[in-house]
Amino acid sequence: MKIYLCGPEETLSQAVEEAIKNDPDGRQFECDEQRDRCYIGDEVFKTAPVIINKNNQYFALRVVE
Repeated sequence: MKIYLCGPEETLSQAVEEAIKNDPDGRQFECDEQRDRCYIGDEVFKTAPVIINKNNQYFALRVVE
């Protein structure tokens, strides 16, 4: 799992694009701001390939197949 920390002015979609650009395996990710928000201790927090931290809120990215 990787954790991506958003910059103060960075949007969630910009963070997803950065995660895609920097993924060594070339995977594509998607994230829905409402559906993919998660909390420390959630199962998805443990299993997601990338977690985005935006303003102390966590979002679990999903791999697009």
